[in-house]
Amino acid sequence: MRLPLLLCVASLASGSLSVEPEEELRPELSIAYRVLEVFPRGRRVTITCQVPAPMLRPVTYTLWGSRDVEVARKVASTQEPASFHINVTLKSRPDLLTYTCQARTSGGTRLASAPLQLYWELWAKPVSQLHANFTVLDRETAPRFEISCQAASGSPPITYSLVGRDGHVHVRQTPRYGQPANFSFPLTQTSAWLRCQAQNGISVQSSPLTLAPPGQLPKAPTVVLAASLTSIAAISSGMLGWTRWNRL
Repeated sequence: MRLPLLLCVASLASGSLSVEPEEELRPELSIAYRVLEVFPRGRRVTITCQVPAPMLRPVTYTLWGSRDVEVARKVASTQEPASFHINVTLKSRPDLLTYTCQARTSGGTRLASAPLQLYWELWAKPVSQLHANFTVLDRETAPRFEISCQAASGSPPITYSLVGRDGHVHVRQTPRYGQPANFSFPLTQTSAWLRCQAQNGISVQSSPLTLAPPGQLPKAPTVVLAASLTSIAAISSGMLGWTRWNRL
């Protein structure tokens, strides 16, 4: 009588062992986000979740918020990632803006993503890796000097400024998140030292001073620009005088 009982227990144990790996959540599910719109205290973002390519389809994706709250669920039949569009607002506690993805394939495999902390991603990143490109467009009709500025990372919104050597701001731009700021002005007879400055609510970063070729600086903001042009003219007058004397 003991042998059938032992066989029964063994078969149950082996059955339970075969089921457990299928129920185990493996952190192989990718999760990413992209900002669609920026508001003063909120963001509209899209969160994408995707399983590795060899996984069987269809795949059921579930987006979970803080405290195990199910936000949304989607079924994907192709290899395209599942996208969830959500509105997030600044919270007093960072853990209230933590999201994770879970996926279950048609073969029964379950996967989980690492936590995505949107609080730190969207509201607590200093400006870093500022890139500024200074380019002269040699056009026959109207040669122009263009400056493109963009920070590789930083919490939005990021405001870019074109700043002179004396610290005066010639013009500002706050482009859409992820887009560069582009400044352009026609070339004339005045040179100037300029730098690009990126600033958000956490930090400020500036590019090195660059000697811009003779050019007409942007005309906004008007009041600040008037003072800036005066100082720039004083700085560059010696350069112009030397150039004319050298030509003679």
